[in-house]
Amino acid sequence: MSFDRSKIKNVVFIMLDTLQFNYLGCYGNETVKTPNLDRFARQSVLFENAYSEGVPTIPVRRALMTGRFTLPYGGWQPLGADDTTITDIMWGRNMQTALIYDTAPMRLAKFGYSRGFDYVDFCPGQELDHTTFENEPLDPALKPEDFTSATMVWDENGEYIDDESPQLLDEIGCFLRQQQHRRTEADSYVAKVMNRTDHWLKERRDKNRPFFLWIDSFDPHEPWDPPSVWKGEPCPYDPEYEGNPIMLAPWVPVEGRITERECEHIRALYMEKITDVDRWVGRTLDSLREQGLMDETMVVVMSDHGQPMGEGEHGHGIMRKSRPWPYEELVHVPLMMHIPGVEGGQRISSFVQNVDVTATIMDVLGLIDTEDGVSDHGMKTFGAEDYQGESLLPMMQGEVDKIRDYAIAGYYGMSWSIITDDYSYVHWLVSEDEKNNADCVEGADKVMSEDMWTCTAGAKIEVPQHNELYDRRKDPFQLNNIAEENPEKAEELLQKLKLVIGELRTS
Repeated sequence: MSFDRSKIKNVVFIMLDTLQFNYLGCYGNETVKTPNLDRFARQSVLFENAYSEGVPTIPVRRALMTGRFTLPYGGWQPLGADDTTITDIMWGRNMQTALIYDTAPMRLAKFGYSRGFDYVDFCPGQELDHTTFENEPLDPALKPEDFTSATMVWDENGEYIDDESPQLLDEIGCFLRQQQHRRTEADSYVAKVMNRTDHWLKERRDKNRPFFLWIDSFDPHEPWDPPSVWKGEPCPYDPEYEGNPIMLAPWVPVEGRITERECEHIRALYMEKITDVDRWVGRTLDSLREQGLMDETMVVVMSDHGQPMGEGEHGHGIMRKSRPWPYEELVHVPLMMHIPGVEGGQRISSFVQNVDVTATIMDVLGLIDTEDGVSDHGMKTFGAEDYQGESLLPMMQGEVDKIRDYAIAGYYGMSWSIITDDYSYVHWLVSEDEKNNADCVEGADKVMSEDMWTCTAGAKIEVPQHNELYDRRKDPFQLNNIAEENPEKAEELLQKLKLVIGELRTS
């Protein structure tokens, strides 16, 4: 079967929040069991060097919905009236659109990330929606302190260690109130999203019309509450652990607060949650196969970012996204695409960015060259003319070896990084003057500041004082800063990074 746009009717986009790329079997992990995603990878094109440019949750989705970079322009912000989304472009065309999700940051008041979808189904209770249940009576048998480590909350005198301690217990309590009636694994967050997806595919959609379906699962994002936690059983990836299951941990540096053994257990619970997510995503993929949709449907599976979870390569000393640090464990993401007629089983090592996913979807649907206009009935229509992403189709079909020489990543107004084949470089926007000017070629009047930058409670804007350079081939997880020993290379990458950001800010 050769690639033929006319035969591809549908697109299914699956976002799995906080799924670190190297926790999947298809990306080389030999411990975590992910048979369904591994099977999908064997039948699809896997991208080994996919990077989200602006992180975390909201900037990534804004980039994916608009096909434009966010890092130079803005971070945790609503969709703007000037943003043209995938669904804006699909409006008025013969394409039914659906969003099924539990990613609560997309649903913040006036954020508008469900805009333009014909069908929207939101599953409540995840982070930033968990306080919806804060006044629900909690079963006395469920105590927040039983779902974290006591030494993370209280000091040797039985006093709260700091203000984060009661806030952590409150956060755990909200999740317990939401999940206290859980009876089967089908009551988990990811199960609800995937079951509602299956319902839409089988019962709600018009089977005579093509469709674009966006599935957005907040799992495997914390809380780390895989099936073993609710069954009261040992975690299969850490059966010897004797402490409380750690559903949540403080959003602080781990040194002096979270032991290495506790970090290991958190990572084991995360592994188990990934395995559970894999199982439910597998059911959705199986449903697509059983309904005969795979031969006419493009399917994308990816994540928005990874997760810091400890010392060294696991998180550079922090737990959760508590600092605006764009290291490898956060910004390098899994990305797999099934496109009918495109050879499966390929592994592409060239750099790609999340905005390229949007461009590829539009290319597959034949909409990449569309422009803004007016319909025959006088209604304004929108096209993809302002996209900054590049279609990956030419690379998947062997027409070109690469579309990018590097990737960029970072937190708007706080940190930028550039990743090349040989090096990675992190530029910290330390001073207010640098944040607002940043030596860009133009656009220095675009102030870089915002009130919210992450959904992690208690996160702090703290960045190192000096820029960092890493040998990517010897040190992929950025543990040995070689900037002082290589000042010329560091300066070269800094100037390249500033030029790239400056050009994007003025385009």
